[in-house]
Amino acid sequence: MKKRMLDLIIICFCMAVIGIVLLYPNQVRWRESILILACTMTVWFLLLAVRDKEDRNQFTEQPGRGRLGEDGPITEIVLLNEEDKPLMSWDIYGKTAMVIGRDVRENQVDIDLGQSPYASMVDIEHAVLNYSAGSWYVEDLGSRNGISVRKASDGRIYKLSRDTACRLERGDCLYIGLNHLLLK
Repeated sequence: MKKRMLDLIIICFCMAVIGIVLLYPNQVRWRESILILACTMTVWFLLLAVRDKEDRNQFTEQPGRGRLGEDGPITEIVLLNEEDKPLMSWDIYGKTAMVIGRDVRENQVDIDLGQSPYASMVDIEHAVLNYSAGSWYVEDLGSRNGISVRKASDGRIYKLSRDTACRLERGDCLYIGLNHLLLK
C-alpha cells in the first residue's frame, strides 16, 4: 500500500512537471528532454502502481479460508454459513481474551453462537481465545463436540486436544461444532 502510494505521488509530481513545461515553454531550457523524461517516468510509475495492485489481488479469497497472503494481526471473526457467506461477525481488535459459547444469562460470552445454525452443538462455554506475545491462541474448554482448526497455510484440519492451546493465523478457520468461524 505504501509502495503504491509513493508511485502515485511520483506520478503526480511528473504530471506537474509536464504541466509547467507545457504552460511556460519559453522559460524552460531543454524542454523536449524534460518532457520525454517526465512522460517516461509517468508511464513507468503508472505501470508499477498497476502491477502492485494486481500482485495484491493475485491472492483470491478461497471459501472458508480468507485471503491468502494477507499479513497482519487478526482483527475480526466471521461466522460463515454452508456456502461460506458471512452470517455474523465480531471485532476482536484490541482485545486480549474472548470466550466462545452460548449466552444463557448466567454466563457472559464474547462470541455468542446461540443464534448460529448449529447452536445446539455449542457448549455454554465452549472455547477461549487468548492474545499473547502478538498472536491469538484457541483452547477447548472441555466441550462435548470439541474444536477443529483448518490452517490457512496448508489447508489441513487439526482436531484440538482439550486444554491444549493452538496458535491461530489470519485465514484460519475454527470449527465449533458444525459452525465455521473465519479469522480475518
